[in-house]
Amino acid sequence: SKRPIQFGNLLACLLHNNLEHNVYLASVAITSCRKCCAWGTALQILVETASANVELDTIAYNAAVSACEKGDQWATALS
Repeated sequence: SKRPIQFGNLLACLLHNNLEHNVYLASVAITSCRKCCAWGTALQILVETASANVELDTIAYNAAVSACEKGDQWATALS
């Protein structure tokens, strides 16, 4: 499905244009991935957000775990 790719591209575009990378934006992108069962993209966004020194919150982590759950990736969600 195209939506997680679009959100991933949106996130990259915003960062390229020096817009603030924040936990809210990351959570929206991760939630979109969850809805599309794109658990790999969700985890990539989570890692990239943490690498940008953005403090992640419970909402972002829960969205990522939910994306893994929806993609039947329980072992990945727990690691």
